[in-house]
Amino acid sequence: MPNRSLDDFAAGDDESVDTPPSADEPADATDSADANADADSRDVSTLATYRWTPEATPCPQCGESVQKRWLDGDEYVCLDCKDW
Repeated sequence: MPNRSLDDFAAGDDESVDTPPSADEPADATDSADANADADSRDVSTLATYRWTPEATPCPQCGESVQKRWLDGDEYVCLDCKDW
């Protein structure tokens, strides 16, 4: 089986793909405003479902210090607090 490019799997036409502005053209101010507005209403389908930190972090539900946390609703919780 030959190697395939990720472009082979892209949906839609090439015109809908956002390209970053070049160094010659400044970024549109509305783009950054839209990005800030989207940060408050984040789409959890694009978030990681698991986080690991080198230092222990308290679980927001039980307070236990853990390194591994899983996404449960809108926060990352420890293994015991995760609603599987």
